[in-house]
Amino acid sequence: MTFNRIQHSLATLLRFNRRWRMLTIRKLLYLPRILTGQEKRFLLLLLSAALASGTVLAVRAYIGLTHPVPQPGGSYTEGVVGTPQAINPIYASTDADRDLARLTFSGLFGYDGSGEIRPDLAERYEVSADGKVYTVVLRENLEWHDGEPLTADDVVFTIKRIQQAPYKSPFRLNWQGVDIEKLDPRTIRFTLRASYAPFIENLTQGIIPRHLWEKIEPAASLLHELNLNPIGSGPYRTKRFKSSGAGSLLWYTLTRNPSYHREGPYLKEITFVFFDNEEEMRAAWHREEIEGFGPISRLGAKELSPDKAKIISLATPRIFSIFLNQRQSPILADKKVRAALAHALNKEQIAEEATAGGGIAISTLLPPLKGVAADQVRAYAYDPSRGRALLEEAGWKDEDKDGIYEKKIKEKKKSQTVKLEFRLSTGNSPELLRAAGRVKEMLREIGAEVVIEERSFAELESLVIRPRNFQLLLFGQVYGYEPDPFAFWHSSQIKDPGLNVAFFAHKQADRLLEDARRTADTAKRTADYQEFIRIAAEELPAIPLYTQVYLYLLPRDMEGISISKISLPSDRFNQITEWYRKTKRVFR
Repeated sequence: MTFNRIQHSLATLLRFNRRWRMLTIRKLLYLPRILTGQEKRFLLLLLSAALASGTVLAVRAYIGLTHPVPQPGGSYTEGVVGTPQAINPIYASTDADRDLARLTFSGLFGYDGSGEIRPDLAERYEVSADGKVYTVVLRENLEWHDGEPLTADDVVFTIKRIQQAPYKSPFRLNWQGVDIEKLDPRTIRFTLRASYAPFIENLTQGIIPRHLWEKIEPAASLLHELNLNPIGSGPYRTKRFKSSGAGSLLWYTLTRNPSYHREGPYLKEITFVFFDNEEEMRAAWHREEIEGFGPISRLGAKELSPDKAKIISLATPRIFSIFLNQRQSPILADKKVRAALAHALNKEQIAEEATAGGGIAISTLLPPLKGVAADQVRAYAYDPSRGRALLEEAGWKDEDKDGIYEKKIKEKKKSQTVKLEFRLSTGNSPELLRAAGRVKEMLREIGAEVVIEERSFAELESLVIRPRNFQLLLFGQVYGYEPDPFAFWHSSQIKDPGLNVAFFAHKQADRLLEDARRTADTAKRTADYQEFIRIAAEELPAIPLYTQVYLYLLPRDMEGISISKISLPSDRFNQITEWYRKTKRVFR
């Protein structure tokens, strides 16, 4: 055998004399002279195997003795539906605005991946025994992106700017009844005229720099160039962006803030690319123009290759409803008509088909949080026959037998026959369009004709929602971690920039919403919300349909992500400073 022959040759070399008793390099170099070609090849194979075995053992040992740690570097490109209008925390009201503002600006407090409050610009704080006075101390040596110091003056300026009506901040009502004062360069005191249990969530409000904004008048504030090229104190700052010929942003790149007051971030750059809808984003992802995006529908997720991306499922208190504008459609002023529409809708089916199994049917205008017992509230069960009966009780009939109900209505002393017809406005995402299609079919079954008006989300915001230019609106409301419905349903919020798009005005409901946000008693707040839900179910300013999870697509090599739930889509960046793509191994 070849191995035996090599072994014999080695033994012969060792027997030559005393000087050769030990195997040396010189002796090994002599070995090829006495081996055949086959034996030489076999010896080379043995040596290679030994070397490889040693390398594997070395690698295993290295891996066992070390562990990977995140390193600064790497970039990330994400798709977003919509176009930013104001990257400014006192104005940001769209998802695109909030995404960029969240990364560019800091608040006194922020949220972690599980939705818990944690200090950000704040170092520490105290709350008085009666819950009306909050004293916050800032970290030392805070800076804006331009190197200027961030002090208590900036905090006071930001809140007072929000409170001033001429600046038209959509967050103004959050700060009604709150006095703010500077105690020293690092200390701010907030005094509430009435206790408000979730007030600390207000302190997540992003802070803007006084030295740049104090001379900007209200008329110029919303359209100022600083809204697209902002200076903040967040983990990222503006690097570059590109606009279309029409002035809308095509993409926007942020770069790491080297003077950030907390650890991180690791990612060097984040670029956002803006689209009109999910289909465009998916196509861009397949072309490798973007690496991630959200939300992604479950149907869209099924098209993706699992080896190229990972999808994170996040709980969200977002409720999709049909808002009923009684001012643009007098037909909807009749409560029996609104109830008929509610009975016509199979919410379980809409939720299932619209979201491809990712939706949960809901019967209340508040998310199922904080102990609110939705099962105790009138739910308007799916019952088309009941819907038709209610319409007939209200005087609607199908006189011409075309399947659509009619009614004679007197206007200005003249009688005319009107059809039971509605315009349903919604965004142009596949999910919303599928939901709208099923709503149209179901309302047709009870004799109501629906025309679907689809718009881009930018158009929906500017042309439909803000001016309240709709009859039926299919859209989603996003509640906070503390589901305070004041901004959506209090009568003071009817006018833009308020968010009460259904023009809901009810004195008792207003009092309940006011009392709930003031009390520190959790049981009392739950009872108030329960009663509000009951009133809303009776009055039907909107028909709740479903809530959903937020599916977020990321590249497979993105690590450090520990998000479990969000309130707003921008909350997916709550712990962005911990995300990383680059690592190095260090000894344990």
